[in-house]
Amino acid sequence: MPQTKFQDIIFTIIMVLIFVYVMTFYNAGLEGDITLSTFGYALTHMWPEVIGAFIAQRYIASPVVKRLVSRLFTPGEDKPIFIILATAGFTVSMMAPMMTLYVSIYHMGITPRLLDHWLTKLIQNFPFALCAQIFYVGRWYG
Repeated sequence: MPQTKFQDIIFTIIMVLIFVYVMTFYNAGLEGDITLSTFGYALTHMWPEVIGAFIAQRYIASPVVKRLVSRLFTPGEDKPIFIILATAGFTVSMMAPMMTLYVSIYHMGITPRLLDHWLTKLIQNFPFALCAQIFYVGRWYG
């Protein structure tokens, strides 16, 4: 885990890059067949989401998640796995709705169908995001 502010920023950038790539790939796969070109598509189309995710994670989700986890667990007293899982759960619970709304507005604009689209995409994305955070991206927490 990061020890300094600089390390925290670098850590956030790495986590956001990995997670946004995984989610962009996943959503591209939902829209059509997964082929070798899907890997490149995700890499070239993820950048607006990277910016939004970095801002949301760094300035909204992370401070709230840290406070929530610190209210429930004490490092050194509680098992680290509980802290890791709570952090993952709270992070996804905050980031999935925010990012799904951001991406929906980015791709559709503000339309009468926005709420329906956002909720549908959130239902599709949340379980995958939680599993990806716990079993793939969260593995980087060390």
